[in-house]
Amino acid sequence: MFKVILKTALKTLLIVAVIVLVAFGVASLGFPSEMAGLCEKSGNYSMATGYASLSYTYTKDVNDLNRCFLNSVHANNDSDIVKFGDKLIADEKFAEVCEKAESTVQIEADYKQYVYGRVAAAKYRNGKKDEAFDTAVAADVQGFPKNNALAILAVQVIESKDKDMANKLLAEVGNHTPAEGDSDYHTALVNELTKVSGQE
Repeated sequence: MFKVILKTALKTLLIVAVIVLVAFGVASLGFPSEMAGLCEKSGNYSMATGYASLSYTYTKDVNDLNRCFLNSVHANNDSDIVKFGDKLIADEKFAEVCEKAESTVQIEADYKQYVYGRVAAAKYRNGKKDEAFDTAVAADVQGFPKNNALAILAVQVIESKDKDMANKLLAEVGNHTPAEGDSDYHTALVNELTKVSGQE
């Protein structure tokens, strides 16, 4: 009698497990955007990137692409940052994304500069220094506001104590004249780059 009850319970448990797995699979394939949201809420940004990427495959919506990029940043996945960031920058609706992000994304920077800067820093960490520099320059920063693309890359270079790259950035940063309120920020960054470059 006990064996019969045990077998019945195990069969029931197996059936429930199969149903749960099937439901999870259906939700993953059928509702990737919602699954991405659940992963974001739980802090699993790597999985959120995967689901957002699947959603983008279905929709080709640039907002889904931007979601992939942001989740990649939160996940600290440099390869995905470059992959989705480059694709986002190249999208014809990138300017619209930047305009919308100014009021929806919590960052202390111009969104265009933020994207270019994060992509540049990721390329630098991946050893693609020339591409990193070119990406930061391509952001076409006006003046020298806080957390612009060149500054984001410069922070990475300073942390790495990269003398050659510091010299290269110094020349570029020196071509920019900051607005009055940003002059201290510009000066501080130049001073740190100078220390790393060995030009003191």
